[in-house]
Amino acid sequence: MEGNNAPHDGAQSAQPMDYFRVVRERKWVILVTLLVVVAAVVAYSLLKTPTYRATAEIVRVTAALDETLFGKTVFSSDAARQLETGANLVKLNKVAEMVKQDLASERSVESLLKMISAAAVGNTDIIRISAEGAKADEAAAAANSFARQFIQYRLDAYRLILDTAEAQVAAELSGMTPTERESEGGKTLAQYHKELGILSAMQTGGFELAQEATVPPSPVSPKPLQNTGFALAGGLVLGILLAFLLDYVDRRIKNEETMEKEFGLPVLASVPKVGRGWHFGRGRRPKGLIGFASADSPFLEAYRTLRSNLKFYQLEHRTQTLLVTSGLAQEGKTVTAINLGLSLALSGARVILLEADLRRPMIDQYLDLDTRLGVSSVLAGTSTFSDSLQVVRVPDFVPDPRLRARGHTKGSTMQQALLCMTSGPLPPNPAELLSSPRMKELIETAAGHAEYVLIDTPPVLLVSDAINLAEHTNGVIIAAKM
Repeated sequence: MEGNNAPHDGAQSAQPMDYFRVVRERKWVILVTLLVVVAAVVAYSLLKTPTYRATAEIVRVTAALDETLFGKTVFSSDAARQLETGANLVKLNKVAEMVKQDLASERSVESLLKMISAAAVGNTDIIRISAEGAKADEAAAAANSFARQFIQYRLDAYRLILDTAEAQVAAELSGMTPTERESEGGKTLAQYHKELGILSAMQTGGFELAQEATVPPSPVSPKPLQNTGFALAGGLVLGILLAFLLDYVDRRIKNEETMEKEFGLPVLASVPKVGRGWHFGRGRRPKGLIGFASADSPFLEAYRTLRSNLKFYQLEHRTQTLLVTSGLAQEGKTVTAINLGLSLALSGARVILLEADLRRPMIDQYLDLDTRLGVSSVLAGTSTFSDSLQVVRVPDFVPDPRLRARGHTKGSTMQQALLCMTSGPLPPNPAELLSSPRMKELIETAAGHAEYVLIDTPPVLLVSDAINLAEHTNGVIIAAKM
């Protein structure tokens, strides 16, 4: 209902309670998301083929060949690069071919290489070679074979260099005369040839096996318990994020607190739904929506609250003329208007209900009233105000005699407490009739005959009828379905 509140700015900063509200309202989104994520991860963990990982380690050793050939050790000056190069050489096709032959494996070279990873270990001289496979013993065998075959590959390469150098020195020595061999240069060359032979026999290829891979007792993946824990945490976070995303996208108002915050207007009452809600069609009277079955009905209590709040907000007016509308159709505006009229009549007030919805009127359907005379005929000048009013048989909608026994000290009886003017014949120009001076006169006339005038109008977002009529009333009641 409209009040004297200042314009409200809906763009307020979020408060902590807003976050709790989102979690509370979207708890099923969070729960379903959590269950789906956990179920998917558990199913994946149970169906996925186990993967085993075995690891072997090789260590870089001092290169005597470097010192002999170059007079210094290049390893110590750039160890990290040497190790990185070695890790990359582990995955050479040549090494994989040697592994395939060593294991007599039916796997292709490409398949063997996909099993292997190699990397230097921190600030050490160690390269870690890991192999993953569906069988634990196969992973261990692959890791060890790649370690050994890489060392052998390096050894063969170094020996090839030494053998080539030794052959060249031997050729030079064989081409010398005995006198030249006895010279200082000949003796040096002979000593060099001897050292090359010793180096070739002692060569390790620059790496040695530090630790063999053992058969892993358990797979590295999947890990059902660990995966389930991550799924619980991830599903909860994802569910909360999804809940806030839906809340951001869904701009519908779903509770009284949000409505008051967004519009800066008070919520006069919250009416419980009856049955399946407001959905029904013309030509059949819905049951349970109109009237009050007993004195302790929560439906009646909601309209008592609405009635009390109306008195609180409209103390300065002798007669309250209230427009009842909604944003869209099927939100309960007509039901609200009728039941509010019944509640006011039960309290002893004299009420006139005007059907100003000249497009899809429903009051006559609910109250079983005639539509030959009504608002349209009064506005058109074909009937008078008094002739167009009809008495609503309140006892038909309030069967409990305890409710009907109250009030009416102002000369009215229960049978005359609620009067109604239906829409009358549907006109071709409803907007023009409702915005005419005669409509204002009709409202003023009704106000002179009752304490409350309730005007049912079309939804405000569909047509402008309600907006045009609002200026002739004391207040507006907006029915909203949440």
